[in-house]
Amino acid sequence: MAEFDPTYIVLLVSGGRDSAATVALALEIGLKVDLILHCRTGTGIRQTTEFVTDYYGALGPDFYMADAGDAYERYVLRKGFFGIGRDAHNFSYRILKAQPMRTALSRTLRKGRRGVRIMMLNGARALESDNRRLNLSETRKDPASPGNMYVNLIHDWSDADRDNFLRLRGVPINPVAVQLCRSGECMCGTMQSLQTRNEAAAIYPEWGGWINDLERRAIALHGWGWGVPMPKPADPNQLLLFTPLCMGCARDAAARGEAIAA
Repeated sequence: MAEFDPTYIVLLVSGGRDSAATVALALEIGLKVDLILHCRTGTGIRQTTEFVTDYYGALGPDFYMADAGDAYERYVLRKGFFGIGRDAHNFSYRILKAQPMRTALSRTLRKGRRGVRIMMLNGARALESDNRRLNLSETRKDPASPGNMYVNLIHDWSDADRDNFLRLRGVPINPVAVQLCRSGECMCGTMQSLQTRNEAAAIYPEWGGWINDLERRAIALHGWGWGVPMPKPADPNQLLLFTPLCMGCARDAAARGEAIAA
């Protein structure tokens, strides 16, 4: 932290357990937090957005939502679902998280000034998957905005470390994360399994009805649905290998036998 000398410190929250532990730890050790930021992808479960807004919006530091709006739905109807696998995930990440987040930081903190250094504390953990254990760096600058640095505050924590920390401090857990073992915020289909979709749709029928309707329209227009390979090669310009905000996708990728960049 001393080397980077941040102008601002931002806590990134998804609605899952990892980011919950990160926020609680940062506040416990007395870091001067300037902003709590949540990325709403427009693909996820409404109840997660509501929990994050209600709980983190009342913690004390300023709260802001980087909102992708209906970018996902518009893209899917225009060009079809993203497909599956690393390349599809990275492209989805750029549209639904990276771009809205950079815009939010510029609007709330940077405000047109140069030389503003923003340290973003997130919940990425090396022990989430074998790929992350081997490849995940504890810190990383955003290649598209070097004034933004990501720091994995609980980088070396195990699941048990995280869960014990949250339990001992009585940190409220998003009910969606309890039921689905994931935040439920990003359900874009690039790394989630059909089983995950079916479970989410059964518990949250509003979301299930929405994704079913979107899929029906997309198939009619383009011929393929959610969570299946695209029938054509991925556009090489879709690659974005830097995805620090997609902690849960590492678990999904491992379950599907995919490798995802840290």
